[in-house]
Amino acid sequence: MRRIDVYLAKTVIVNVLLVLLVLTALAGVITFVSEIKSVSATYTIYEAARYTVYKIPGGMYDMFTVAVLLGALLGLGELASHNELTVMRVAGLSVARLGLSAMLGGVILALFCMLLGELVVPASEQRAEDRRAELVNARTNALGVGGIWAKDGDSFVNVRSMVNRELARGIYIYQVNPQRELTDATFANAAAFDSSPPELRNVRGTQMSVAGSQVVRRRVEGWQTSLNPTLIGLFAVDSTALSASGLYDYIGYLKANRLDDQRYVAEFWGHLAKPVALLLMLVLSLPFVFGPLRSSSTGQRLLVGMLIGIAFYVFNSMFMQSGVVFGINPIVTAWLPTLLLGVISIFAVGRIK
Repeated sequence: MRRIDVYLAKTVIVNVLLVLLVLTALAGVITFVSEIKSVSATYTIYEAARYTVYKIPGGMYDMFTVAVLLGALLGLGELASHNELTVMRVAGLSVARLGLSAMLGGVILALFCMLLGELVVPASEQRAEDRRAELVNARTNALGVGGIWAKDGDSFVNVRSMVNRELARGIYIYQVNPQRELTDATFANAAAFDSSPPELRNVRGTQMSVAGSQVVRRRVEGWQTSLNPTLIGLFAVDSTALSASGLYDYIGYLKANRLDDQRYVAEFWGHLAKPVALLLMLVLSLPFVFGPLRSSSTGQRLLVGMLIGIAFYVFNSMFMQSGVVFGINPIVTAWLPTLLLGVISIFAVGRIK
């Protein structure tokens, strides 16, 4: 029995990775062709190819759900065509038991997808976009032209650039009172995050009151702030490229400063729902192999699987965006497509005879 578990799980994993490789290669070619029109003296063909390589992990992560369904259809369908699954059933194994064996491969793939999304995609996406911006837009600052703006309690902070993880340059802090009146404007040449609390260096500020304004100068000043280098870096990254841990930290910052976090909460729960969707896609492949479509050709099964996978991807993306626009609970926004997929999968498996 253990040998059958390993055999089915290996079949699923190999075929899913094969499909994922093909889909990723197609996406890479499309990305590279679209980048050719941006080629210039600074942004060469080599840099366009390098950008495409850095975008590969993100493309793999996006297409993983579709790849699991197609790979499972391809692998299990091949076993069905050779009557191997029929022999297993005649030997006394139920469809549920065979599905459980295939799910072992799905669990390994889900773990791989989670590691890809948490450890590889954020760094790869940020490096790709920073390098492209530097060469195409002549932007050497990773935080972009003008840096980033952030709300920090009752202050609004503008950080122009990050030299490294411990040092930022060009810090503008604007303090307001509960009536939204400006009470203090401060500029610091640099902020050092290697101490607690962080230190502002070469500080020049203007304190305003009813009695008038007062200019202050300090060489070093402690900075009571909720900002840190990791959080500042998150401002410069698209939310779709953030890991679940990065989104969690960012949501905490938004809540602490009473800012709208609905979009990021939906993205966070979407990350958690993705591994579940992968496993459900594997379950959905079983009716194609054991059900009424078992006599269909491999091409027909792959076509139906591709349509289902694309439909789920489009519906999930559209519902995520619609939920943010119309104020739907972000947990519902993230999990409803996956729950619908689960209902459909269980219903389809239940009809297998």
